[in-house]
Amino acid sequence: MLSLEDIFPPFALRITCGPVELRVLRDDDLPELVELVRRGIEAPDLPMPFLQDWHTRPFAPGSPDGFPTTSLAWWWSQRATFGADDWRLALTVHRDDELVGMQDLHAKDFAQTRHVDTGSWLGLAHQGRGTGTLMRQMVVGFAFDELGALDCGSGYIVGNHASAAVSRKTGYVENGRRRIVQHTAEGKAGVDEQRVLVTPATYVRPADRLVVEGAEALRRFLGIEQ
Repeated sequence: MLSLEDIFPPFALRITCGPVELRVLRDDDLPELVELVRRGIEAPDLPMPFLQDWHTRPFAPGSPDGFPTTSLAWWWSQRATFGADDWRLALTVHRDDELVGMQDLHAKDFAQTRHVDTGSWLGLAHQGRGTGTLMRQMVVGFAFDELGALDCGSGYIVGNHASAAVSRKTGYVENGRRRIVQHTAEGKAGVDEQRVLVTPATYVRPADRLVVEGAEALRRFLGIEQ
């Protein structure tokens, strides 16, 4: 009988460095992930980091509205729409075997552009320990070393000095600002986003060795030739 990893090769991906491991979100992770979100993920002294205030929706398990149902639809849709021309790796972040956050890696028309974008968040109790920098260094190193990416983009809301520091420590350089719209309970709000870009020439590797499992099967699944 085929395993889940045989059927959906992203499930076989493991990226490890020191005490941190990244792996693709599974349904078994959802109860722990929901509890992590409920304990808080937004630092009170920083701007709201997301386009949608999904993490502050009323907690209503078993209801068609509120959290976590609205977020489940998003997490599941990433798997349902996964394809070679448009893919998103929703990676759970584990530190010392505890789920502490999420690290996304996504791309459109990667075969032609060799460009990926990243996004991430950490549970509030796990911030300030260097995990945010390490998990970004890990996913960027994976994109360069295993997928053959030429550059990695990201962005943060102007004023979010914590995200700015993570980007800087990973080797990102500023790549222009743009006006974007955030959707909150109070309505739409226009905010400034700082775009950043990292290339192999500016990338800062983590101190420990990066260990990757399942990359070859993932490349086949995505039709990536290095």
